[in-house]
Amino acid sequence: MIYIDSSALVKRYTEEAGTDFVKSILMTDGLITTSKLTYPEILSALMRKVRAGEIERKRLDDIVDRFEKDWDHVLVLEFHNDLLPIVKTLIEKHPLKAADAIHLSSALWLKLSSKADVTFVASDSNLLKAAGAEKLEVMNPLDEAK
Repeated sequence: MIYIDSSALVKRYTEEAGTDFVKSILMTDGLITTSKLTYPEILSALMRKVRAGEIERKRLDDIVDRFEKDWDHVLVLEFHNDLLPIVKTLIEKHPLKAADAIHLSSALWLKLSSKADVTFVASDSNLLKAAGAEKLEVMNPLDEAK
């Protein structure tokens, strides 16, 4: 099972280092999962790229449409109360931002509840370090792009 956070998933919709790797992950037959938090994070990242001139405004609607179609094929994990003790523990153990703690707690909850192996995919080295310390297999699209 693959858990992909927004720092990696956004590469599906923009051309940057790691894009080909993320696209290849999404083409696999395995289950792709993410947190509901990813939805606003992707939209926010895309708008930042428009404002920075990295994406043309006229392309944004097509990119968002593609994202929303993909969203229908991803197992989306809710931010529910069962995650709160995991979030608390992660924040105490690792120097994580709040959103990163939600992503990592979601992946850990998924691993615990499904009893399946979960590969955590992100482009944030600090988050990946914490995920590795929590015994998740990790993949960084930026490393895979080299």
